[in-house]
Amino acid sequence: MSENETQPKVESTEERVTSEESAVTSETKKKSKVWGYVVAVVIVVAIILAVLYMMEKQGRSSTNIFESVIANQNANTVVAVVNGKEIINSDLSTSIQQFSQVASAQGVDITTPEATAEIRTQALDVLVNTELLKQAASEKGINISDEAVSERLEGIKTEIGGEEVLNERMTSLGITEDRLYKDVRDELTIQQLLETVFEEAAIEVTEEEVSALYQGAGGEEAGLPALEEVREQVEAQVRASKEQVAIDNYLTELKELAEIEIK
Repeated sequence: MSENETQPKVESTEERVTSEESAVTSETKKKSKVWGYVVAVVIVVAIILAVLYMMEKQGRSSTNIFESVIANQNANTVVAVVNGKEIINSDLSTSIQQFSQVASAQGVDITTPEATAEIRTQALDVLVNTELLKQAASEKGINISDEAVSERLEGIKTEIGGEEVLNERMTSLGITEDRLYKDVRDELTIQQLLETVFEEAAIEVTEEEVSALYQGAGGEEAGLPALEEVREQVEAQVRASKEQVAIDNYLTELKELAEIEIK
């Protein structure tokens, strides 16, 4: 037997290094391939989720995966900005619902596109006007006490038919107790502001105006009670009409000085 046949073959250092490099390269390729699959899967999942999100947002899918996310986004979508103060969609939705209930109670068909558009316009306009008045009240330093708010809330409960009825109304409109408390404070704040507006307008009701309104409605010839019997109601109507003019003029002045952006 020859020497070459009896002795085992010993790898040279160069051969061993080359073999190890080959093994490392192979392992690296495997890891790279695995990571490539992971990245690809992540990208695909991201694309699928993005597509589902857009379809669900557009109403083309009912997976409900993003229902809460979309609802929250929609609720917080800015619909108008008044002097830097944002009005969000949840406020507009509540206002629209309130307007719709009033219009429906008056026999208006609120299902038509024209009615829907008009209600939305009026609801947004009220929110903008309310924000303008609140800001004006703040500039005048008008503050409403917690006691006054609580007293007004008790009055609302009595007017509406009790706490149970009030809670039902709040539920139907999606209004929380905190939101109701805030709305009542805003109402009282604006009322106090408007009292100053009426004082500055020096509103007076004349006999001629009362008589003109009464006769314009047909008077006794139209079957109305005698003027003296309904004088208070007629005077209140004349005053309310003048107060509305004063409010409109005041709002016009505020809007001329304001920065208002409708989204």
